[in-house]
Amino acid sequence: MIARGGWCSHPEDWQPRLEGWRALRRRGVRFHSFAQRGGRKVQGVTLGEDSGERPVRLLVAVPHAHEPAPTAAIVELAGALLGQERPDASSPGPCWQEVRKRLLLTLLPDTNSQGRTRSPRAVWDGQVDNESFLKIAFGETGDGARFGRFPEWRWDEHRPRRVGIVYEEVEPGLWVEPNTSRRSTHTRAMDALFEQYRYTHYLDMHQHEGYEAALLPADFDDLPLDARRVLEQWANAVLSGWEEAGIRHKGSYIPYRGQPRQQFFREYWAGRCPGMLKLTTETRNNRHSETGEPTSAHHQRKSAWRALESTLTFLVGG
Repeated sequence: MIARGGWCSHPEDWQPRLEGWRALRRRGVRFHSFAQRGGRKVQGVTLGEDSGERPVRLLVAVPHAHEPAPTAAIVELAGALLGQERPDASSPGPCWQEVRKRLLLTLLPDTNSQGRTRSPRAVWDGQVDNESFLKIAFGETGDGARFGRFPEWRWDEHRPRRVGIVYEEVEPGLWVEPNTSRRSTHTRAMDALFEQYRYTHYLDMHQHEGYEAALLPADFDDLPLDARRVLEQWANAVLSGWEEAGIRHKGSYIPYRGQPRQQFFREYWAGRCPGMLKLTTETRNNRHSETGEPTSAHHQRKSAWRALESTLTFLVGG
């Protein structure tokens, strides 16, 4: 785990650090920016693009504004790889020199800065109950109930009391969920960067109110056998990293298997990013849904960092 740099999850905290690193003008480093409605930006960095087409090209992104721990971990990872932060000596970790030498790596710490800016907290560590937290995440209806989860919705059709921070307004009155609407800045950024770098792997980092898990893609059963084997090995590497850190997990599985939402995600990805292997990690957030136990910032930081660290170690070693 990174020892220095602090918890940075709001764009006003970490994007200035990224701009400072841009001023270093390091060779083989490229910075990215995608405008959002209202003046916010989705920013990121790619390391290693000056060495030709590397065999392993990894994209890491965080699409949900109510899931800040992966953002903080990714910002710290960027600082480590750019030589601006020092990794904790007690962490087994990958060899940073090997990561820089062998991988092309794109980091998008937060692909809905517009939503994250509306978040009242930098970390959700159990100080509010889960229902109150999820009303902030997804919003409230006119009568105060939790707002629904939609890929896209229009203000005039719902008129919520409060818009959830998970949503992004992409045009006046049209709100979208970043990782389920093709109109989102998240999708636009991923498609543009994939066209440039042709990623071989994608780590999609999330949080939820339960035990950690490694989620296989919705189209896992349709993939060639060799691709399924690599994904299973990658998932096992992440699970092992959590076990070594003393973090309980639910294992790896396909979410929504056999349900309409699985087909929905298949359709979302149809024709996009061909050949890219996708793995989703879930770090625990706020309060455990079964026990009610608050999830400390320390736990969240350690969990998100281990998912990143294990992924890099697996890809460098593989």
